Amino acid sequence: MQPCFETATRLARAIRNRKTTSVEATEAHLERIARLNGAVNAMVVVDRAGALKAARAADKALAGKGFKPGPLHGVPITIKEAFDVKGLHTTSSHPPLKDNVATSDATLVARLRAAGAVILGKTNVPELCADFQTDSPLFGTTRNAWDDTRTAGGSTGGGGVAVAARFTPLELGSDIGGSVRNPAHFNGIFSLKPTEWRVPGHGHVPDLPGVTRAVRYMGTFGPLARSVDDLELALRIIAGPDGYEAEAAPVPIGPVPALKAGDLRIAVLESNPLVTVSQDTATVVQATARLLSKAGARVKRAVPEGLDWTQSWEDWCDLFQYLTLALKPLSARERFFPMIDSADPSARSAARGARLDMAAFFALLDRRDRTLRACESFLDTYDAWLMPVMPDAAFVRQSQRAPLLIDGTPHPYFFAGTSYNYLANLTGQPSIVLPCGFSKDGLPIGLQLTGKKWGEAKLLGVARVLEKLLPPCPVPPRFAAA
Repeated sequence: MQPCFETATRLARAIRNRKTTSVEATEAHLERIARLNGAVNAMVVVDRAGALKAARAADKALAGKGFKPGPLHGVPITIKEAFDVKGLHTTSSHPPLKDNVATSDATLVARLRAAGAVILGKTNVPELCADFQTDSPLFGTTRNAWDDTRTAGGSTGGGGVAVAARFTPLELGSDIGGSVRNPAHFNGIFSLKPTEWRVPGHGHVPDLPGVTRAVRYMGTFGPLARSVDDLELALRIIAGPDGYEAEAAPVPIGPVPALKAGDLRIAVLESNPLVTVSQDTATVVQATARLLSKAGARVKRAVPEGLDWTQSWEDWCDLFQYLTLALKPLSARERFFPMIDSADPSARSAARGARLDMAAFFALLDRRDRTLRACESFLDTYDAWLMPVMPDAAFVRQSQRAPLLIDGTPHPYFFAGTSYNYLANLTGQPSIVLPCGFSKDGLPIGLQLTGKKWGEAKLLGVARVLEKLLPPCPVPPRFAAA
């Protein structure tokens, strides 16, 4: 077998059944990283010694009488650089943290280790995970797995490329505005953004070490992988409260239903009023809707009644600004005040958030509740909502100050880049990305399925139906024979 081309689920099974060993799988991934990572800069910390030590221990344990292996026993995986991994640097690409070495594992890293995973190392992120490109002031730029000139996505950009390039079968990422979803879309892989507070975030930066925790809304933590089975496997390992965060809820995931296409009612959104998607993206949405319909699903173009796209985007953006600016002194916040008249909606949002107006904050939370109710009621009628992840395939890397062009039409950078991902963060609903097609330039295009809060089991069942209708997870051509 070729360990680097196996999913985590299949690799775990092969190790348990003695078809391969953890050492063989780990060495194969480490060799591939050493040989190919230089072209894309996905991995920024490689713990060769630690990974091989853990792999040898995994093989020794498996040989012991009566040992019961965990679900990821002996499987090599990677971790987004923003999570604490004991003994390794955790900087979130933030220069003041360049010498910070984690003294313990983040909750989710500890859970993955307890499940038997072998940590290969850590993947690149933009500074404080605050971009949908991955250009790190500490580690440099990560390049798209399919095209050197294109963005890898972000903020789990290094992880998205690592999974696509077959450096790892599984990555742990985080998402407050698309950060596990857009790298999956841009690199042709799968990802899961769980329900808000399904998965705890203790040990994740940008809540800076030793500083009051401010990022309490919308942030989620989930896997990037190459199959729906792997998304489910990882979710069951990392979900559930850990005693550190009051918001994390002990809601059971439950069994994933065995669904057929004929069982499904799917709502489809081809384009929203904020940013019109590219023709390539529209074509993939249409083709995927036809694929589901032909298989027997009831497919209909539909949106939640009364959903105000502009207001809900502003609410997501304002809430994000409140979280990121809450601990800043007045002198630092005042520089945003003049932006209230900016033509850029992201700049206007920063000006509103910088005032830390508590009455406006609670009014925002009230509107957030109404948006959630509209989207939850909508999904009483449909099993999932299929829509784009981003307005287009991976774009050529560019400055944040330049507009994002969608089929030649300019849009403000952050506004366009979050225009399809923001809603599931605002509502807290889960969302799964699957690679569904390609642009005319041969770049992957993913679509996301969104479900009801706490409804990951059903959503995984829906995603599994679509996965079976689609071709296998694609391999970037330059990595296919490498």
